[in-house]
Amino acid sequence: MTLFFIACNKSPDQKFNIKITKTESGYFYDIYKKNKMIIHQPSIPAAIGDQQFKDSIQCKKIAQLVVKKLEHKIFPTITIKDLKDSNIQFSN
Repeated sequence: MTLFFIACNKSPDQKFNIKITKTESGYFYDIYKKNKMIIHQPSIPAAIGDQQFKDSIQCKKIAQLVVKKLEHKIFPTITIKDLKDSNIQFSN
């Protein structure tokens, strides 16, 4: 497995960092708070099986949605509706 670091973005209030990583089969994200990983998401959440994001843009959309939920103190669950609303490509 080959990993390539793609991007790291801070949330507007600087509490969370998003790291997008490319692998041979797609993209995944990690979310950090105060430089400590709090979420490692190696596959598309809510999707059946071990599907990875098709591109970094789709991956970043969902990672940003998770951060938004965290910032609003909402449990960061991602649903099929969230994926469809964000135009994420996946199989179910």
